[in-house]
Amino acid sequence: MLAHVCPRRARRELSAVAGYPHAEVRELRREIQRLPVENKVLREAAEPLIHHAAARERFAFIHARLARFGIRRPCRIPVTDHNNYHARVRAQARRVERGIDERELTAWIVELHTAYPAHGAEHVTRELKRQGMQAGRRRVARLMREQGITGITRRKRRN
Repeated sequence: MLAHVCPRRARRELSAVAGYPHAEVRELRREIQRLPVENKVLREAAEPLIHHAAARERFAFIHARLARFGIRRPCRIPVTDHNNYHARVRAQARRVERGIDERELTAWIVELHTAYPAHGAEHVTRELKRQGMQAGRRRVARLMREQGITGITRRKRRN
């Protein structure tokens, strides 16, 4: 009934109220047009960092954002397949297990070296195999190097 009394005023109020969503939609459309360009600029800026970063750093980046964004979005940024991330997570458990095995093996190597200080990697490997431990010579040599353990050289090298 009020609309019949002053139709112009009611029409102005209605167009003012209806204009708010139109202005908001217009602004959102402008922002949507800007986003791909900004995204492209950010990608180009981050590309040297992303593609030259070590895999460990890329997967740490993904892992840090996993709770907020899920798995697929963070994987798109460093251009990594999400299956690679899952494989990395599965392999991490094996890496931890191998680290524990290497600590035990290092303890055995130190014990053998204190008993036989002259033995090098080959003799230590043979002794470990006699005791039922499975370890390759290169692995034993690497662990001995990391611990600073060397065998005693009794002869000079000949060329």
